[in-house]
Amino acid sequence: MSRSASSAGVRTAAVACAVAALLIASLAVVGGAPGATEAANPAVESFSDRSPGGSEAVAQTDDGDVIRLRSELAQTDERGTVGVTTRAEIPDRVTELEVTLLSVADGGAVEADGFEPADDDGSEGSVWEWDGETADPSLTYATEANDTVEGEGPLAVDGTYRFVDAGEWALVRTPRVGAAWSYTGEYEGQVRLDRETVVAGEGVASRSMAFLGPHEEHVREAAGQRYRLIVPDAAELVATPDEVFGVFADASTALQVGARDAEVVAIAAPTGEVSWAVRGLQTGEADLWVRDEEPAGTAADVWTHEYVHTRQAYRTESSGRWITEASATHYAALFALQRGAADFDEFEATLARGEREPDASSVLADPNTWEGNADYTKGALVAGEIDRRLRAETDGAASLATVLRELNEADGPITNEDILDAVEAAAAEGADDATATEVRADAERLTTTETTAETWDRDAHAAAFGETPAQVGYALADDGVRATGEYRNRTVARDPVELVGGESLALSVVASNTGGAAGSYDLTLSVDGEPVANRSGSLDGGEETVERFEHRFDEPGEHEVRIGSERLTVAVSEPARPSVRGVSVDSSRVDAGESVVATATVGNDATVPAGGEIEFRVGGETVATVPVRLDAGEEATIEQEITVSGAGEVTVSAVGPTDEASTTVAVEGDGPVPVDGAPGFGPAVALLSVVLASGALARRGRRGA
Repeated sequence: MSRSASSAGVRTAAVACAVAALLIASLAVVGGAPGATEAANPAVESFSDRSPGGSEAVAQTDDGDVIRLRSELAQTDERGTVGVTTRAEIPDRVTELEVTLLSVADGGAVEADGFEPADDDGSEGSVWEWDGETADPSLTYATEANDTVEGEGPLAVDGTYRFVDAGEWALVRTPRVGAAWSYTGEYEGQVRLDRETVVAGEGVASRSMAFLGPHEEHVREAAGQRYRLIVPDAAELVATPDEVFGVFADASTALQVGARDAEVVAIAAPTGEVSWAVRGLQTGEADLWVRDEEPAGTAADVWTHEYVHTRQAYRTESSGRWITEASATHYAALFALQRGAADFDEFEATLARGEREPDASSVLADPNTWEGNADYTKGALVAGEIDRRLRAETDGAASLATVLRELNEADGPITNEDILDAVEAAAAEGADDATATEVRADAERLTTTETTAETWDRDAHAAAFGETPAQVGYALADDGVRATGEYRNRTVARDPVELVGGESLALSVVASNTGGAAGSYDLTLSVDGEPVANRSGSLDGGEETVERFEHRFDEPGEHEVRIGSERLTVAVSEPARPSVRGVSVDSSRVDAGESVVATATVGNDATVPAGGEIEFRVGGETVATVPVRLDAGEEATIEQEITVSGAGEVTVSAVGPTDEASTTVAVEGDGPVPVDGAPGFGPAVALLSVVLASGALARRGRRGA
């Protein structure tokens, strides 16, 4: 099996937090006429996130502007259900919060603390309104643990369960919780929602599924991803963790189809007491389970099959649905062959199922004609033929991965026509227009008619697949996101990238060709949808290069930056103001007309750089002005030589934009005649010296992810 039915065979994680309405306090929100509200009443904004998934940031906010919904799972005495307590942590700015429980067990009661039932508006789920007073409101209920389905597809088996409470352990979906909220202070930044699922006691929860019970967790970082393998005590894993991680990393490297998820969570589903409906299931962004008795690395490898689904970021219309299971089945067999875990006969036998009825007569672009499992069988054969044909016609410059990469960048659900367009575009990368048109026509015939492809022999396979095709991919270097300018030149965090006006974003992008044939790359840096820089070139097989881009941001605001398959949010603000933490002099007693060196200690407690001027004053008169630029969390000292005159106690001050510090110097004698008419001062000589305070304050830094 591939993706769960709820995701319709595609990634479900791309769910954005939708703006429901922008309500102004002077209108119906407070019941007043336009203009009747006093200035003390701030604007009120309303947002809604009815999606069941994880958190989605609506705008840049700090920790005080986050509604946190934490759902804690626990096993219950009632077999087939899991207990859930959803607690809300609500910022002071939030005036209203409505929580929708979409996973309450049929007929189940909800115990509310600080929530009241909302009026039935016909919406799906159980809707609850916060009473506006309770500081730690919660909803406690039970959710159905068992999810059954009749087996479907070549990965189906004789059982019925996709998720189950087995008594001593449970493998379940995470509860679905939606929310809508209103808050005050629209000019202070928007309030966002952050959802988290945890397990009470032994267990682990990812974004889309959870395991409750004793287990062992194995972790591996490879091929730009972090893999977590959860092995329950009740499971008897046939494949070793190293073998599972090996097929994940191999597929990750081979599939140059766009950005990888930072983390993949895989659960080995125990088969001792449970009759599963399928051999494996992938749901959400990058969560999957596979039966513990499944080996890794065969031509029908379920671990690879489900992993491939985590790299399919597109959604499909009905006509394009076939490509999801087809590509996963084809790649599982191909990667096993390329690794030497399967021979050509096993590879050929896997794809040859597409030549048999009733699947062979199905029309892939019309699921209504599928009597069997055409997307797994005929679809895999057709996907393989498209892969073979692209490689052969372009001398390895393009492949099926080129098609999937194009589909992953689609803005909306893809159709079979989109697939054909991507096939033609891929063919055009290494062939002339006539050949590209011919390849598209053959793909159209194989997907829109009852015609099916035929498996190819060893010689044809060697001609197309013998030399690994060019597989050009892009990734930000480990230190590939930097802020440069007069404040700093260092790596910065990516989520989001925080800059101040006048700073530049410097990006280092690794273009690599993990294939055997030469291939070209074409990288464009765009800001808010507008291209601002481009780099292109060619790479031999196994070669990589680093391309560097830099773009300056002058005005405050939020910007979307895209490079390759990476997307970054850049938040630009005004610089913070440096603070003066103290001032000292190198001598507390001097003769009039002599010099002292004043040392001011300045710092920046903000999360963004600070800029401003520090004035050195003697007796209240400014004698020197020094510009200061500090990184976030940085402390420095500024030395300034100044001349003092007069007699008695003289005050020496360092004055910043927001504060100041001072000390005194005892001056003996009358001193020289002033040079410029200012009493008591000779010419000042600046000895500006900025000394970084090692370890004074931690700097902030940060797929990836």
